[in-house]
Amino acid sequence: MNTMNKKTMWYYYVILGAGIILLILAFFSFRDTLSFLKRAEKATGTVTSLRTIQSEGEVYLPVFTFRTKNNIEYTYELSEGSNPPSWSVGETETIIYDPADPSAARLYTYFRIFGWTIVLISIALPLLVIGGGYCIAEQFLK
Repeated sequence: MNTMNKKTMWYYYVILGAGIILLILAFFSFRDTLSFLKRAEKATGTVTSLRTIQSEGEVYLPVFTFRTKNNIEYTYELSEGSNPPSWSVGETETIIYDPADPSAARLYTYFRIFGWTIVLISIALPLLVIGGGYCIAEQFLK
């Protein structure tokens, strides 16, 4: 292997290391999500209002109201909004919440539950393929 290849080899180790770190973070995110799902309870949330904020124009954030199994009412404001509004007052959606802390609620959709895991894995896998592939190929190119 010439000196130019040896000098650039460390880049691929960094890429491989970053991929491994992101994969580990994805594993922990997945584990935390499964733990949340095991203890979570479902409730039906109803959009009770649309909060308006200014962000390059008006953006509408839905505010959901739901009742826990103890018949206590909580509100949950979706952190993402849109213009025109994606939700109308009176629409319903399934919400999951932690019984120990009902204010920690989420909409019960696939990406809202597993979003961080998906993002981390989709960044980690190409890094692992590029870094690992080069490290493996380097063994055969000596």
